[in-house]
Amino acid sequence: MIVMTEKKILIVYGTRYGATEGVAIKIAEIFRENNVLAEVVNLKEKSNFDNFEDYDGLIIGSSIKIGQWTRHVKNFVRNMRLEIQKFSGPFGFYVCSGYASQEEQYQKVKEEYIPDRLTEYGISISYYDAFGGIIDFSESSRMGWLEKKIMKIAGSQAAGLPVESEYTDLRDWDQIEKFALGYLELVKT
Repeated sequence: MIVMTEKKILIVYGTRYGATEGVAIKIAEIFRENNVLAEVVNLKEKSNFDNFEDYDGLIIGSSIKIGQWTRHVKNFVRNMRLEIQKFSGPFGFYVCSGYASQEEQYQKVKEEYIPDRLTEYGISISYYDAFGGIIDFSESSRMGWLEKKIMKIAGSQAAGLPVESEYTDLRDWDQIEKFALGYLELVKT
């Protein structure tokens, strides 16, 4: 266990179907277990911050759909670009994508949707990862009926994603824990 006190990390995220939100909550839980305060903010609810001076760390999470971050994350990064560039604490980023759960796609997703995309905003990143997503065809799913239909076709034909069951969680929780603990090591230094 990493023991720290008086550290505070901001975790902001954009989610479509709940996978990215679940990861943010899990990371915050791991931080709190290690005596680090974690503020978790859905960018759909709050997207403007004056600065990040009150925080020792910043993590951004986004889902990926058709190769794009959520619009809330795009807007946040675009609008807060200068503040992120000036931020002196460790800056982390993660994405959730069904493709990231596939060994042959993982590295491509990780590089293409994080450092490659951030360089468009003049932001460099050293701590980042890509996690699998959720495929949810249940009644309580956040996907609309058309999205479900497209996902069943595209997921089975092009992507090779599991679309047979009503709910499939493609996130690797051990990988997520490793990401969170590795990030805490950066905050500690």
